[in-house]
Amino acid sequence: MRMTHPGYSRFCRAGLITGIAFLVAGAGMVHVAFAQTPMQHRGNRDQLLATNACVKCDLAGVDLAGLNLMGADLSHADLSRANLAGSYLIGATLYQAKLTEANLSGAVIGGANLSGADMKGVDLKRVISSRANLNMANLARADFSEAKLEYSNMEGAILTGANLSRTDLYESRFLFADLTDVNFMGANLHEADFSHADVNGVATDVTTTCPDLKPGPCDMHTLSESGEKPGAMR
Repeated sequence: MRMTHPGYSRFCRAGLITGIAFLVAGAGMVHVAFAQTPMQHRGNRDQLLATNACVKCDLAGVDLAGLNLMGADLSHADLSRANLAGSYLIGATLYQAKLTEANLSGAVIGGANLSGADMKGVDLKRVISSRANLNMANLARADFSEAKLEYSNMEGAILTGANLSRTDLYESRFLFADLTDVNFMGANLHEADFSHADVNGVATDVTTTCPDLKPGPCDMHTLSESGEKPGAMR
């Protein structure tokens, strides 16, 4: 039977205790690192709810679903992956805000200023709006299906690969917009202005209402190249 020197046993115990202490300390540091961001987000969320403003705030991933944010100032705020489903953003300012992959499904954004906002991959299904300003916004791969976007301004916006199927776009403006591969199937485009827009790959079908009020498929290239808004057929 091999004998173990008492000093060796004490050394092993000391090493084990040191190792455990190191692991506990490391875990504590990781916990603090992860806890800081949610705490900061909670503080910014509280500020928004208290003052109706949070300019340049970090609100990434924050839950704001169903809240009344009418007239809120969120200019330059980071709302990427935030949950704004069913929220009221009427007249809100989200100028150059970051909303990548955010959830705004069913939100009310009438009169909101989203000019220059980064909204790649945003969920805007069934959103309700009138006269929202999306001028120069990046809406690549955005999902607007079944939304109501009457009189919306999307001049110069990037909508590459966006889904606007069954969307009401009555009298919306797409001047100089990038509409490459946009899905307009079943959309209402009556009186919409596509002057000088890039319409390569745009999809329309017999359920699309063209700008001249005729049923689709629409001749998008003619509408884009003419530079003239077609008159309505009553």
